[in-house]
Amino acid sequence: MNFTGENGIWQMGRAFGWYPDAHTLGTASWFCCALICAAVAYLLGSINCGVLLSKIYGKDVRKMGSGNAGTTNMVRNFGKKAGAMTFIGDFLKASAALFLCRIIFGVEGAFIGGIFCILGHAYPIYFGFRGGKGVVCVAAVGLFTSPLVLAIMLVIFAIILFGFKMVSFASVMSMLIYPFMEYKVDGAGIWVIYTIISAALVIFLHRKNVVRIFNHTESKINFKKKKSQQTTKNEQASKPAIVKCHSCGAENVVYGTIMECEYCGRKISKGNEK
Repeated sequence: MNFTGENGIWQMGRAFGWYPDAHTLGTASWFCCALICAAVAYLLGSINCGVLLSKIYGKDVRKMGSGNAGTTNMVRNFGKKAGAMTFIGDFLKASAALFLCRIIFGVEGAFIGGIFCILGHAYPIYFGFRGGKGVVCVAAVGLFTSPLVLAIMLVIFAIILFGFKMVSFASVMSMLIYPFMEYKVDGAGIWVIYTIISAALVIFLHRKNVVRIFNHTESKINFKKKKSQQTTKNEQASKPAIVKCHSCGAENVVYGTIMECEYCGRKISKGNEK
């Protein structure tokens, strides 16, 4: 491979130009490069956007709902906007970490960085080692190592999510398939081992969800748009009801909330339905 070209740097990393044996597993150069990538990815991965955003709201998302500082728990407690901001922020921080790791150590650096980015996201040094579950970090790994694998995994994730309506189940099943898809797309190599480690780590972080899935107690998401409380009240008010007039005793069909009695002209309202 021609290291002098931009493609060579992107594939092998700048470290390969400095140390030709950098990608030889077990050498001092390999350990040095792997350690640098691990440190960069862990420190950037520890920037947990869910925790930061929830603190802006004056709360700590880790003390709410599932206790997880990830997108799903943010949506459930602070709404879709907060959830979207959390996802985008976490994805960008993971992407920044993996971009640096790939420049330093090539594709292998991105895989190593991905593992430690997941660790940083799950056990952030800045927030008492309590964070999220790392799925968004795996998505960033796919982007910087094999976009085709990422695209396939997103389709699989979406199908499982819409079929079973459980984010955790879709995440776990996607992780079980991830190493196999990496092998099918890119062939056998050390990268398959890295994907197995990443997938196992994410599944471990979902261990409580797995128990709830087997016990049929895991929370599901509802894709149908919820009606507002005001809309529900309006619909209930518009339904016809038979109301008895307190003045003359006549029965009237009321469609709204208040109307005049057809017999005596007095105002009547719902609340005395027959």
